[in-house]
Amino acid sequence: MTMRKNLSVMGIANLITFLFSFASVLFVSRMLSPTEIGVFSVSVAVLGLAHILREFGVSNYLVQAAEVSKTQFRAAFSVTLFTSWFIAIILYFGRYPMAEFYQHQGVADILILLAFNFIILPFGAPLLSMMRRDLQFNKLALGMVIPTIVQAVVTVYCAWSGESYLSMAWGAVASHLSRIVLLNVLRPGETYILPTTKGLGEVLRFGSISSLTSIIKELGTSAPDLILGRSLGFTEVAILSRAAGLQKMLIDRFITLVRGVHFPTFAKQVRAGGDGAKLYAVTMNYMVSVTAPLLAVLAIISEPLIVWMFGEQWTRAAGIATMLCGFSILTTPYALYQPSLTAVGKVSLVLKSELFIQSIKITVLLLSFWIALEQVVALMVIVFAAEAVLCQRALHKGFGLTFKGLLKEVQPSFILIPCSVIGPLAVIYLAHLFSWSEQRFLILAASCLLATLGWLAGIYSTNHVMKPEVINILTKLSQKLMNRRVDQSR
Repeated sequence: MTMRKNLSVMGIANLITFLFSFASVLFVSRMLSPTEIGVFSVSVAVLGLAHILREFGVSNYLVQAAEVSKTQFRAAFSVTLFTSWFIAIILYFGRYPMAEFYQHQGVADILILLAFNFIILPFGAPLLSMMRRDLQFNKLALGMVIPTIVQAVVTVYCAWSGESYLSMAWGAVASHLSRIVLLNVLRPGETYILPTTKGLGEVLRFGSISSLTSIIKELGTSAPDLILGRSLGFTEVAILSRAAGLQKMLIDRFITLVRGVHFPTFAKQVRAGGDGAKLYAVTMNYMVSVTAPLLAVLAIISEPLIVWMFGEQWTRAAGIATMLCGFSILTTPYALYQPSLTAVGKVSLVLKSELFIQSIKITVLLLSFWIALEQVVALMVIVFAAEAVLCQRALHKGFGLTFKGLLKEVQPSFILIPCSVIGPLAVIYLAHLFSWSEQRFLILAASCLLATLGWLAGIYSTNHVMKPEVINILTKLSQKLMNRRVDQSR
């Protein structure tokens, strides 16, 4: 399968999972209070480090290794088994101290449920890694869609049944269990093996650096929930979570999609003699052409979008979402810096960069003990700016990619931002001018339509590298529509 076809397959899978996840969030946001959602968010943040340690870098090891023998696979399985079961034990005995720390029994209830995922994880995680290594994207897509549907259905049903914050935990358990069953159906018999100590050294050497990097990154990811849950309370955590949700539901999903295909493909191209700097810059031109304009549009329509999706109780999250989306534009050229450097063994550069980035982020978040949430978020611009500088420095050391070289490549994509936002800006202005602010669906529909038309106009007028891709997609869509009309006429 070509990279384009791989992206198409995973793109469809991501779209389906997004729709079900999005629908689940809509229903749950209306059935549960911000405090109930905040309790679950804090509990999941507590598990952040546990999820990194559970496989100790086994996933990346299996994907990037020159070859994977039966001994190596068994060693990788053993590392996952030892670490995940150890974490399950820690969660079992540590649930009450964590609940006492956050002064809510719900934290303990959620942790004991989610600990079950760590018990069954070893019987699926190595299989998932081997599918990635073998580029079995059809199976990977199936492994995404079915568990997501299961999670959405179980979560909504439990919330409707009055399970409160536990509804999302039950959904996560059901999703993980269905994924384990599915993976063993798709690749039967591979994990029915006994653990071993043979060959652990190679896995542990790679995993120690990879895991340390992931732990540092996860600390930064979980820091808002962990710190704000103690300093400002569960409600503020939920407000920030909903504000950041716009970016996570759209931008992060798109990046995850591309990263899943980019990681093994980039490694193969560099091994074949490709120029890492050029390959990265060209890839990011495509990436930024989508992510930067989309972030800019989300920053503009955050208020009607959040209120329409989640309800009036989340209005306060809109201003925070605007800031976060705006700040994130600074880092769009570096969305794939970590998998690109990891794919060629430059994990130490990623480790150093993440150490500084997350240290700055945690320092800013600790200010929440003295200042309000909105002020903390405003200061996050420092974090995003530092991240851009540090990622650029790592890419320069790893591939010799200069800022000037990267900017020259991605500059055409940044030009698409004004083309995309002029329409939504006009809609928002007219809505306030004529007091149409309550017509949120119409505002969103008009904004999205004009943003898309503006983006396409920018693509065509600047002769952007995305132009052939857009033409190809539109051509295929028109052909399918014509074929359907012919079939109907018969």
